Amino acid sequence: MSDSRPIASRDAPWRVISSATRCRADAVRMACVLEATAPKVGNVHPAARFDDLAYADFVIAAGVTADALGNLKNDDPVGDAIASAVRASVEATGTNVNLGIVLLLAPLVASEPDWSALNESQSAKSFDQRCRQWQARVESLLADVDPQQGAVIAGAISGSSAGGLDDDSLGEDHPLDVNGDVGMSYDILAAMRLASTRDRIARQYAEGYRDLFDVVVPTVRERVDRTGDVLSGIVLAHIELLAAEGDSLIARKCGNQESARVAELARECLAAIDGSDPAQMAGHVRVLDEQLRADGNRFNPGTSADLIAAAVYVLLRVI
Repeated sequence: MSDSRPIASRDAPWRVISSATRCRADAVRMACVLEATAPKVGNVHPAARFDDLAYADFVIAAGVTADALGNLKNDDPVGDAIASAVRASVEATGTNVNLGIVLLLAPLVASEPDWSALNESQSAKSFDQRCRQWQARVESLLADVDPQQGAVIAGAISGSSAGGLDDDSLGEDHPLDVNGDVGMSYDILAAMRLASTRDRIARQYAEGYRDLFDVVVPTVRERVDRTGDVLSGIVLAHIELLAAEGDSLIARKCGNQESARVAELARECLAAIDGSDPAQMAGHVRVLDEQLRADGNRFNPGTSADLIAAAVYVLLRVI
């Protein structure tokens, strides 16, 4: 006999989706696909592409990333896993699709608590308590990354030819300008700390993912709760992240002034959305999207999108 009791409204969309993910690899794939499917402003999605990048590339990369990271454990070499995932994505798609997502997901997956092994009292922990437990574990894992694995991570960054990570964009003294031979030893955490004020992914490594768990995850969760729809919630959460501080990929490629301009556009969009009906809301989002696509993909807010993918993974696993 089926259970006809209503599902609690809060987090119901996450419960429905997570019920279809049987393991961490499924959740990695789902998080990547959901992030790419949501029609986020200035990004690739099923109805919008760049000259060199399409939605299918992200779906393919989601699969190979899930294969590379899905079985990671806390004592596995996280650098090797990152390098393997980045290499597999580039080989499968012919381009750098998801470096930021891989950099964010690998430590998360490796440090994730074994939820099935929790005793009854641990299983009863609140959402916030589980997130704090996970954040502490990922911070500890990153602190133990040795220089050899740091060199592997730096090499993966170098080999991906990621946008804005070159001498022209960063300057030769930038800690994350790792293009070229990084040798057999590299203090990746030191580099991430030096870059943390200029790169939001570096900030996660430097600060033990506190920004992800304290800011990004609650933003995505709240927006999905308010809309009742995962994809719509992701779109609005992405705009909210942009409104708060711009996007560090835009800052790397175009400068801090342009990132600040995008943040102001996002704030204007959010202000217009408040109190509007769904049709008007869609119109305001479309205007912002057109503004960010006015010059090719130079104003692609890709770092914020990468953080969304990581937050979705957390929500699929914790709720």
